[in-house]
Amino acid sequence: KRELKRVRSHRATLRSRRVAIPVPTGSIVGYTNAGKSSLLRTLTGSDVLVADKLFATLDPATRRLELEGGQEVLLTDTVGFIRKLPHDLVDAFKSTLEETVLADFLIHVVDASDLAALEHAQITAEVLTEIGSTGKPTITVLNKMDRIAASQLSHLHIDFPDAIEISALAGTGIDELLKAIREVVVERYARVIIQLPHDRFDLAALIHRTGRVLQEEYDETGIRMEADVPERTRNLVDAYVSP
Repeated sequence: KRELKRVRSHRATLRSRRVAIPVPTGSIVGYTNAGKSSLLRTLTGSDVLVADKLFATLDPATRRLELEGGQEVLLTDTVGFIRKLPHDLVDAFKSTLEETVLADFLIHVVDASDLAALEHAQITAEVLTEIGSTGKPTITVLNKMDRIAASQLSHLHIDFPDAIEISALAGTGIDELLKAIREVVVERYARVIIQLPHDRFDLAALIHRTGRVLQEEYDETGIRMEADVPERTRNLVDAYVSP
């Protein structure tokens, strides 16, 4: 319990900092051992604990991902979901999943090689509903496709018709997943026209880093920009948005 309190306190501090960061955030969710940590490591090149062990990711890891076009995203690995959670782990489990409520989108990882893949995906969806993490854009990913026999494909395609097929360890399908992440992020952009004074070049740099600049003009008064930006950035530059 003492360790759980420490983890909660540490995570709450990090979470408060991330909420203030104008970068879209995504949570990687899924049943235990689906390969979430492996996927985060493959996507971001980061060193994240990867273990075939219940709650190996008790303290979620957040890493930066740069998409094609330069947009930045924060991805958070979460604890693996399980059915019939032991009573003494309920609080720890739900505490770690608070990350998903704050996320802008979810990546739902399913172990395609597990015969109970559909059941595990349904359990994950049920838990997300219980904690109030619904209605978010969700990318479903079938992981470990390198272990799948041709005879299993038809069942997977029926159960998960819109899923992206990957192998986090082999690196296959990652380009398609990155494209899907970018599409989800861009869909949430708002188009704005912004007039920035010369002393707010920091906001111009922020817009370039987090959004997509369509036009940019410099004059004696400052910078005029037309850009598609995520909601978090929009809130920070709101005072400079033209009506």
